[in-house]
Amino acid sequence: MTTATREQERDAHPAGVWRALAIVAVVACFVWIPYAIEQVPMPFGMDPIPAEHFQVVGPDDEIPLSDLLTADPRQGGASLAGALRRQTLLEEDDEALMEAAPLPEAVEVQPQRSRRRPPRRGEEDRQQTPLPRVDPEEYAGLTQPIEDPHGSMRAFYRQLGRVQRDRPVLARMGVYGTSTNGADRMTEQLRVLLQRRFGDGGKGWVPVAPGWRYQRHQNVSWSHDHWRTYVVNRSDGPLDRYGFGGVLAINRHRGAFSTIGTAEDEPAGNRVSVFRVFHQAWPGGGRLSLQVDDEEPRIVDTGAQTVEDRVETVEVPDGPHALTLTPVAGEDEEASENLRLYGVVLERDGPGVVVDGLMLIGAFTRVLRLFAPEHLETQIQQRDPNLLVFWMGANDAVSETMPFIPDQYREHYRGILRRYQDAQPEMSCMVMSILDKGERVRGRIRTRERVPRLVAIQREIAHAEGCAFFDTYEALGGRGTMRRWYGNSPRLVTADLGHLTAAGSRILGTLLYRALMKGYDDWIADGEPAPGEQ
Repeated sequence: MTTATREQERDAHPAGVWRALAIVAVVACFVWIPYAIEQVPMPFGMDPIPAEHFQVVGPDDEIPLSDLLTADPRQGGASLAGALRRQTLLEEDDEALMEAAPLPEAVEVQPQRSRRRPPRRGEEDRQQTPLPRVDPEEYAGLTQPIEDPHGSMRAFYRQLGRVQRDRPVLARMGVYGTSTNGADRMTEQLRVLLQRRFGDGGKGWVPVAPGWRYQRHQNVSWSHDHWRTYVVNRSDGPLDRYGFGGVLAINRHRGAFSTIGTAEDEPAGNRVSVFRVFHQAWPGGGRLSLQVDDEEPRIVDTGAQTVEDRVETVEVPDGPHALTLTPVAGEDEEASENLRLYGVVLERDGPGVVVDGLMLIGAFTRVLRLFAPEHLETQIQQRDPNLLVFWMGANDAVSETMPFIPDQYREHYRGILRRYQDAQPEMSCMVMSILDKGERVRGRIRTRERVPRLVAIQREIAHAEGCAFFDTYEALGGRGTMRRWYGNSPRLVTADLGHLTAAGSRILGTLLYRALMKGYDDWIADGEPAPGEQ
């Protein structure tokens, strides 16, 4: 190599370094821009896009660049992943979150005038003290009341009244929903608000193992491994028995375990006084170990001559505890696929409220028909809810592969509601409509045309079967909600324009709580005495 060549190579290196640094600087500028502005303007009058959409590290990413390795909605993956995230505004109070949301104007509501007859002279000692009315501040900002022309909600309100009188009872509420509540976010907010007012009755229902990848439960400590799960959506489980929550767990081998316990530093679910293990006894049933904390385990034999649903109760001192479920095998036993477990309930003695989040991710409304009828009836009676809420229809509204046939939908949904009510005639029943579902058309976000039509059908079905109805669609803003909520800061829906973020779920839970409090106050004003309390 000549001296001239060496000098040329030596001179070339600084230029190459400077060129590389210049490229890095240009890229850094483009990466920095989405953090410096709030929205990216679009041409031809299209709606601006929030700059967060272009950020490499999302505002909710716990690990830098983790968005690049997950199915985040901004990368075109499963939008439910975005619904699992906590928004930074969740650390603030509810009022700040509600004020930041583009909600419709609150409906004008006044406390209903009491219809309670004043006691005659001499009756005061024989009558119980009337329940105090709900402070109107509890339902201030209500955007949609509960429609209850048949008085279906009275049974639940009556139980709330017993709780408020400090009776040692629980008011149990279960919410069947699809992936919109797949992370237990809306029901968590409802759980926190109801328990804050009436008392902490415990976390409630938790499946032994998740039936879907994105199924989550809040206000509980939950770890599990080596279970095979069957869900009612697929209708592939043995005997179509999936338990109250729609998920059946079968142990794959002796290493299977599930530990379900109270949560630390959570607004609910900090204490428990009783665990209830819902399981199936059957001719091939094995032995189940139930261990509370570090105590000696209790062994439960799940073998039986015929198939039946059972509940094993484990009482503990009121406080923080964890229950571990594992299969038991002797020297000659394999302990493989011999347990059929539905779920575990964490409750306290009362008074208090329990809210079960019963998510059926990816389900169409009709899947609720797939439970074995006798099994479903037994599960409802064993769980003994005072109110069941059906928040179904999201997938019926957006499916492009399954045709939507209104008459068939009416027939299926009405039969479902009838089956649940027949199983527990004294139970309250409420249908929640779907929320808005958006689609992008030429750069604009608009409401899918099927949505208002489906909401009207759901209202018709609820009224026909004597259930209450909550118009979720109008409560959040009606037509165009997805466009407004997607462009809001904080963002309240994910990029698929169908799932709520954690913040959006919290807003819906608050609105439903306000509607429940207005309905409860109206029930108090009506002065209806509970049976046996006259």
